[in-house]
Amino acid sequence: MIPAKQSRWRTPLVSLVVLLFLAVTGVPVAAEGDRDTGDKQGKSDGSIGIQLLEASADRHDDPRAKVYIVDHMKPGTEMTRRFAVTNTSPRPQRITMSVGTAEIRDNKFVPSTDPQVNELPEWVRIDQPAFVAPPHSTTTLRATVKIPPSAPRGERYGVIWASVASAAPDPEHGNVQKINRTGIRLYLDVGPGGDPPSDFEIDKLVPGRTEEGLPIVRATVRNTGERALDLSGRLWLSDGPGGLSAGPFGVTVGTTVAPGGTAHAEVRLDRQLPNGPWQARLRLESGRIHREFTGEITFPDENGSWGLPATLSDRLPVLVALLGALTLAAGMWLVVAVRRARSRVDRFAV
Repeated sequence: MIPAKQSRWRTPLVSLVVLLFLAVTGVPVAAEGDRDTGDKQGKSDGSIGIQLLEASADRHDDPRAKVYIVDHMKPGTEMTRRFAVTNTSPRPQRITMSVGTAEIRDNKFVPSTDPQVNELPEWVRIDQPAFVAPPHSTTTLRATVKIPPSAPRGERYGVIWASVASAAPDPEHGNVQKINRTGIRLYLDVGPGGDPPSDFEIDKLVPGRTEEGLPIVRATVRNTGERALDLSGRLWLSDGPGGLSAGPFGVTVGTTVAPGGTAHAEVRLDRQLPNGPWQARLRLESGRIHREFTGEITFPDENGSWGLPATLSDRLPVLVALLGALTLAAGMWLVVAVRRARSRVDRFAV
């Protein structure tokens, strides 16, 4: 076998404490209720959601740009983006719009604790900073991004937030008023010329087993481009014991890789899956870019352990040898052709 190769406030106010619940994916967030991370649909008694409605013409085929604002702008230019805020509550909701900074920390896109980390709150303006959304309504808003002529080069990260507070503090939960918010991510690159390139490589694929005994596959990904990446993808298994096939299995979402960074993309599988060996095919994507990695893997027996990195199947060396033979034959034919041509020239010269 040879190594395999490849083919993202807590402030006291009398007895009031405000909790912020963050959802940076555009998923509706409950306007009231217990602790909510924004990962799930809001409760039926009232939630807000946010959705991007348009993208740049040159990114019409980029699925990532249909969810987030992913753009490149030159200094001194301006653009607008329409988005919708929904209120599924049976009562009116006062919604506040804002723009915050964000950063990539530990391969996660997270709100920044430093509002001065970049200039996006100054550059982005919402046409309705606050409004009352009628029950079961959708309100279309517009964000205007204006880049100063002197803006330095670089990619900035931020979030357009839609926030709603509970009507009053809840005495049953320590007089806690909850401010729930959901948002649209901003990936804004600024600089002269065109959009910097985006690219990545899959360096390694390793099978393992979690502490709970679940099979897992981990890929090591390097961001070789100049823009941040949000990884998604699928894994297929074939040629397993008894000719078994399995999948596709989805890659765990939520990994964001900064330019020049390295991250792990993981796929968790079914506990009943045999150890192997398997032929694994992993396809990772970020927007319009996709890369694949194919190799042979075998899951370890022991919980909380990792197996050997993926290796190519025995068929690939045959293909490589065949390609080498064809290249050699072509080279020999070229040498013979050149000699014959020279021979003809020599005869004419005489």
